[in-house]
Amino acid sequence: NWRPYKREILFAVQSKGVTGYIDGTIPKPNSYPGPIYPTTQQTTPLFSPTPFPEEWEACDRLVAGAIVSNITDPVGLGIDKTKRASEIWSMLRS
Repeated sequence: NWRPYKREILFAVQSKGVTGYIDGTIPKPNSYPGPIYPTTQQTTPLFSPTPFPEEWEACDRLVAGAIVSNITDPVGLGIDKTKRASEIWSMLRS
């Protein structure tokens, strides 16, 4: 049933502060804003709309995992687990 599932997933991603990954408002960064291997460890704030590429990947996989792991038969629905979370979510909504 879509409504309870949607409510559960949205609650999960909202509680982690990663809603922008499910609705696509936090786009995948194209490249690093600075050197590939910075001299000091750099991170962006937890709720940053402009995360570093590795942070974006980790958060996107977290959201995609929440979406897919709460579906009984993702293969039967034709879900490609390698897609971005927003793409998976959009496919389910249509």
